[in-house]
Amino acid sequence: MLRSTAMLHPTLLPACDTDMSTAIDRAEHLLHEAESGRVQSNTRTFAWPTAFEWFFVIGGGLVLFLPFILWMGENELRGAGKIQWYFWVSALISAPHVYSTYVRQYRKTREGKVSWLLGVPSYLAIVLGLWGISFTPYFVETITAVNVWQSYHYLRQTYGIGCLYGSQANFDDMIRRLRWWSYHLCFPYLILSRWDTLYEAWQGASYNIIPVQFDDMLMRWLMLMMFGGIYVQLVLEAVLLYRNRWKYRPTGLICFAMFLGVHYYGFSVLSHFQRGFFAVTIFHSLQYLALIWVLERKHYISKGVRWLELVPNLVGFLMFWLVMFVLGFGWEQKITISLNHWWTMASTILLAAISVHHYVVDSFLWRRPVGS
Repeated sequence: MLRSTAMLHPTLLPACDTDMSTAIDRAEHLLHEAESGRVQSNTRTFAWPTAFEWFFVIGGGLVLFLPFILWMGENELRGAGKIQWYFWVSALISAPHVYSTYVRQYRKTREGKVSWLLGVPSYLAIVLGLWGISFTPYFVETITAVNVWQSYHYLRQTYGIGCLYGSQANFDDMIRRLRWWSYHLCFPYLILSRWDTLYEAWQGASYNIIPVQFDDMLMRWLMLMMFGGIYVQLVLEAVLLYRNRWKYRPTGLICFAMFLGVHYYGFSVLSHFQRGFFAVTIFHSLQYLALIWVLERKHYISKGVRWLELVPNLVGFLMFWLVMFVLGFGWEQKITISLNHWWTMASTILLAAISVHHYVVDSFLWRRPVGS
């Protein structure tokens, strides 16, 4: 099963946290209001994203790991070599990003914003469902459907980032609708292109999932639809520039460019199949992990946990990352593997269930009523 993978190397980034709480609080409130169509034309002030947010949340650490991926090349990533890249990149960033979901879910459950049934009971239900399907001829088809959901999950995350950081002083419901269309018109081509690329790269073979080759005419029509989404985004930015004048901020356009560029490269470029897959999944995982850290840090500081302010933001993030890595590695590489002695499909089903549960929880965790 395809899993998100990522890596990181510390860099010298300034903390720059002075306005983080204010910026995220206002931007996140606007995101949830916009998603429900309740935003009215109004004039607001927004702080500029911090250096941490630019590098890790908006940029997904891309400038750090992409040159290294390009340097390694297709052959190194395709073969096992001396380093098992897929294993270690998955362990170092994919697992931590998945398990960071439960940090936010735990808090929201305690606040009464999401049901406790969304936790362990939901996970156990998914495990039982996958276990039952494993006795049918449709297990591979089910895992394939999960991976299609993964692609949608990737794209929706970047849409959410665009909502969080793409707002302006002058914002209304028309802008919200245009932004929704600009992103979602691109979704069909990117999702289907990923599976078409898999088919070409694997030459039609199936490795736990089923690649699909789509008709060229269909893909051309979907590409035309994607161009329509790009056009809508440019119109949106032109309207925002006209309305806001010198107060206009290009963060929304930058978020859209990151969304389109990273996923087009990762899903559609056959000659960079291995490098593209690494890049898009590292970007997704690191972006998500950093966003959880930003929001949870802001929340606990606002609740009086002042010692968090004494820890440099980057240092705190790396510590948070390390804790998530230990939890993820312990569950995925120790507990589930040891269970294979008693149940041969333990790791396959338990880890697939984690991915499905992650997508299910996220479907509820970022809705407007849940709040910041």
